[in-house]
Amino acid sequence: MTTSALQKLTEQVQRIEYCGMYVDLVSTSAGTVRVGSMPDVAKFLTEHGFREEVVVVPPWEVSLSGDNRTGEEFILWQAQIRGGILKEYVGLKQDVELLHSNLECIFPYFFDDKNLKVVRKDWLGKWFHYNVANPCYRKGSLEICCEGGNVVVSDGGAVLYDRNSHAPAGSPDKEIEALLETIPRGGRIRDVLEVLPIGCGNGVFGTVANTIVRYGEYVIWIDPCGYPAQALARCNIHWDDITHCLFTHNHEDHVQGFSACMYRACKSNRKLKLILADNVFRVLSDLYSPLFPSMREHVEVLSLMPGIPLQVGPIQIDSRWNHHILPYGTIGLKISAGGSSFGYSGDTKYDERINKILNRPELEAEWFASCDLVFHEIEFDNPDSVHTHWKQVESLQSKIKGKVLGYHCPFLTNSPFPLAEEGKCYVL
Repeated sequence: MTTSALQKLTEQVQRIEYCGMYVDLVSTSAGTVRVGSMPDVAKFLTEHGFREEVVVVPPWEVSLSGDNRTGEEFILWQAQIRGGILKEYVGLKQDVELLHSNLECIFPYFFDDKNLKVVRKDWLGKWFHYNVANPCYRKGSLEICCEGGNVVVSDGGAVLYDRNSHAPAGSPDKEIEALLETIPRGGRIRDVLEVLPIGCGNGVFGTVANTIVRYGEYVIWIDPCGYPAQALARCNIHWDDITHCLFTHNHEDHVQGFSACMYRACKSNRKLKLILADNVFRVLSDLYSPLFPSMREHVEVLSLMPGIPLQVGPIQIDSRWNHHILPYGTIGLKISAGGSSFGYSGDTKYDERINKILNRPELEAEWFASCDLVFHEIEFDNPDSVHTHWKQVESLQSKIKGKVLGYHCPFLTNSPFPLAEEGKCYVL
């Protein structure tokens, strides 16, 4: 993730823009009003020092950069982790209710106090309170009206913001098509397994974890990130060279790029080839079908069934259910081709004490014994977090021969454990 741009539109309105997507921040007597969302919006707001009290939910829209709903899960995680204020979400009934129901499928789940079971928390009610603008929402002298896809914010009778009037002139789709014309197409047949991390961060730091695996004519993108064309272009990869998108689970930082990839498939009238567990696809389909009513006409699904190898041409994909905080499951991977094997932990709580209690052999270090290279999620600060503490990854490395590199974390120049490097091609 690179720095976003901050633009002053009026004395009361500022815009955060990134890769053709934007949110507008309106200064009012009731605090800052944010209009819309976008992938990584929590990071961008922190970057520019904003703290919004009211969020306007406009109609759900998508472009080749992404959609204007993805982003809210990590707004809520930031509030839950760091503390904050209950935000008032405002919009038309169908918009605020759909956003709330989508978040309800993902955000409230966590581990119990012993990190053994997934439990449902009451966090959504704590941090997300929605209000139907019918057609207007009022809070003191603040008035927000949502009609016909427009958003008008007034304070003390004076109009501060009109979404239609402030709409940018350019089109992100045209900019992305122009960008893609500058990126050479791949087309090379590879006789060795290549692993290229596009991002090694998480929902709080950097570019979210996502990785390209290439062999033969196949290019598999694990957990496509937001702003797909631009993220891939930084590594000189053309978006249309991706042959398959693999999703490990449904947390927002692992599905950021889904809506843009789906939109491109629909625009080009082709199928998006998905590799994922049936549970993960069911949730993706439930969440995004309102945005893509014809989704099933534009996807080809290859089902990951943990414990049963999946063959994708010359590539074999082995999968397991991880120990993580979603009831629908999260997936760990071994991808093998050409006599080499790459392991990808996915989000998981690897802890040897917990593994003994769970008694699930696939969670043990030996599951990666055949791998030449493993990317394992890593957490430096909190041994009790829902992710894997670095000391546990260190122990895992001591039990297998293949090289283990940490990812899904902030990059530390002097890390106590070796980390994967974004943009570096690992040839196995």
